Amino acid sequence: MINMTMDTTSFNSSTTPKEPQPNTPEDPAPPAPLITFLPPQGQLNYLGHNHPLNQPDNIPKTFLDAMSVREKVYVQEQSIALENEFDDDDHRSCHWVLYTSAFHSPQTSTPPIPIGTIRLVPFPHPPHPLNGGIYLNNTLTNPSPQPNSPTTTYHHNENEPYIKLGRLAVIKEHRNKGLARHLVRAAIDWMQTHPATFNPSPPSPSPTTLEMDVTAGGGELPKWRGLFCIHAQEDAVTVWEKYGFRVDEKMGRWWEEGIPHVGMWLRVKVGREREDDVQSFGG
Repeated sequence: MINMTMDTTSFNSSTTPKEPQPNTPEDPAPPAPLITFLPPQGQLNYLGHNHPLNQPDNIPKTFLDAMSVREKVYVQEQSIALENEFDDDDHRSCHWVLYTSAFHSPQTSTPPIPIGTIRLVPFPHPPHPLNGGIYLNNTLTNPSPQPNSPTTTYHHNENEPYIKLGRLAVIKEHRNKGLARHLVRAAIDWMQTHPATFNPSPPSPSPTTLEMDVTAGGGELPKWRGLFCIHAQEDAVTVWEKYGFRVDEKMGRWWEEGIPHVGMWLRVKVGREREDDVQSFGG
């Protein structure tokens, strides 16, 4: 179980571990990870050329914490340009941040430190990256990528709305502890329990719109039906496969900020079907 809170500057560290029961063969279970959730904020005046600690005062703390993790992983470790780490999708995305406070004794005076993050980008999305394309700051830079790059893939029919996960990052000293799994699970669980969050509302009925509907035979508004996509670094494919994602070979391979990427997809059940949806997540 994940202890998830909304964006806040206070962290719950008051839980006292239970005393071991007599004749109990197992140690008490470790505390659930503390993950803070930040819903889409609209226009953020985040300064992409500045470090997270050098930002306007009105930027939510959770977002600054997410960016501090992303800077350590993507900028410092993978040499991605600082100004390219923040992008337009950050304004409209949901963000989750995992903190160390869940792994300290309640008696510790150490403040919680952000150590992991993930973001969820709602639809609509631009066309899929081109096979062989080289992208810098989400812009195609090579004029002649491989031909016949598909808009319809093995897992996506071009029209179905999908949710894109990304910016999954855990700082180096806390990897290989299963923490990324908690972040991925938190994002997927949230969408499964809020499947209509990003679906557009139908327009108010009026003679004009009703006539247009009759003339056009009626149209269906975009509706999310459980499809997730990621642009995975090739080195991380096996990690995402543990969470149920599968490579879409038809999407080919492309480069983002000098790093080779592939497309991966996962479909989950939503609504009434969710009760039967059993996902297996690795460490």
